[in-house]
This record gives sequence, C-alpha cells and structure tokens, in this order.
Amino acid sequence: MRSIFRLSVPVIMLLSACSKSDDNKNTGTPGGGTEGREPVKTGVYTVVNMQADTAANSAGSARTIYYSLEENRIVPAAQAQTASWDIAFTGIYNSSVAPNNGNAANSPGNGGPGKGALLLLRDASIESRYFNDNNNTPKVLPVPKALFDEAFVNVKSVTYPDTDFMTNDYVGLDHFMGTGFGYAFYDFSGALFPGNPKKAHIVYTFPRVILIKTAKGKYAKLQILSVYKDSPANPDRDNKTGYLSFRYAIQMDGSKKLDF
Repeated sequence: MRSIFRLSVPVIMLLSACSKSDDNKNTGTPGGGTEGREPVKTGVYTVVNMQADTAANSAGSARTIYYSLEENRIVPAAQAQTASWDIAFTGIYNSSVAPNNGNAANSPGNGGPGKGALLLLRDASIESRYFNDNNNTPKVLPVPKALFDEAFVNVKSVTYPDTDFMTNDYVGLDHFMGTGFGYAFYDFSGALFPGNPKKAHIVYTFPRVILIKTAKGKYAKLQILSVYKDSPANPDRDNKTGYLSFRYAIQMDGSKKLDF
C-alpha cells in the first residue's frame, strides 16, 4: 500500500461552513437505490452513521459497500462493474477503501470502465503529534479531533501526478498483517490497553487524508472519521461496528483544486 509523507504546510482556520457556499454542504446518511442521482456540486460532504455490514466481526471480511462520491450515495453491488461508484468499503469492519479501476485485477471494479485511484497522505506537521514512527503505534488516544480538522483543511489541491496513485491496492488498517501505512490502527489483542478485554479488536482512526481519483476522473479528498455507530472518541467492544462516518471534498469541474 503506497502512501506519501507530506512536508509541513501553513495551517489556516477551518471555517464553520463546509464550503464557500451553503448549497455545497451536506451532513447526514446517504441514500441508495438502483437509480442514479444528479451529481453533487463542488464542496464538502459529511456522511454520518452510514450503515455498512453491521453483522460483520473481526473473524472475516464484511460485505462490500460501493459508494459514489459524485452522487453521495450507496450503489448496489449489481453495479460493481460500472462507473457508478468511486470507492468500495471492504475487509474487516468495512475498514479497507478500494478504488474503482477496471484495469486493476484487485479492484472490485475490475473489468468495468472505472479509472479510479487512491493515495494516502501523511502530514508531517500532524503525524509527530499523535504517531510513533519507531514502532508504528499511536502515542496518544483518542487522537484529538482538532488534528482531524487540521489535516483535512491542509490538503488544498492534488499536487501529485497520477503515477503516484495506486489502482490495484487499497488503503486500510495501519501495519496490519504485513500492510504498510493506513488510515486507522487495529489493536488486535488490546496491547494498547493491557488487562482490559473490551479494548481488544478495536479500530482507531487516524487524521490521515486519502486523495481520490473517481471512476470518471474527478478528484476528491476523503477522511474516515469512525467505523463505529455515533463515532465514539474512545471506542471499545460495547460500541456497535458497521456504521461508517466520513467526510470528503470533491471538485466537479475537473481541476485538482480542493481548497473550499
């Protein structure tokens, strides 16, 4: 899994509005269905408690959920080999994010017309405040919400060539079972909280941003906020999995500008 380590950039104030126009902001649970919607406008969208595979557990992969960033909706699995969706949530607790790329053997969209890709970013100015690079574990939990806000707003445009993006892999759990950097840490045995059985098999999201090239070639940035219902700051086994919360900014004019 490929990631990019970003140098520090100036931090600007996060505006209370999700975009420069109130018409471009959205918070809530997305719809689904077999029919497409009108494309969204350029802006920032927040999805709260999107129901994924609520029956999933740590023993195996969850049922794949296909999502359209361009239409802000869940797409039926029957449309997997189309360009109707942009990212797929799969793996343990739906915690892996895959692109829709028809030419990539490991993409859920293999064989279709999708031309999507992903790139995980690690902001140096933020990583040092919560992550220990020496042993690849978080050094503070829960990670402060302010770091999520800062990391998201710091990504103002796509400055990387398409060749840096990955098409045949996914962004998932950080350094889990031989993988590289990811957007979340999976404490399989509860090692971070010894003696507390409710803290085993827990996923902690990091304030890392994923650049997205959609199935149709638009650009977006995505940040996964939680894989638990109601996004608890410090989750344990009592919290319900199978509910994804995330936000994304999408540029619909074809450019790479994401500063809105």
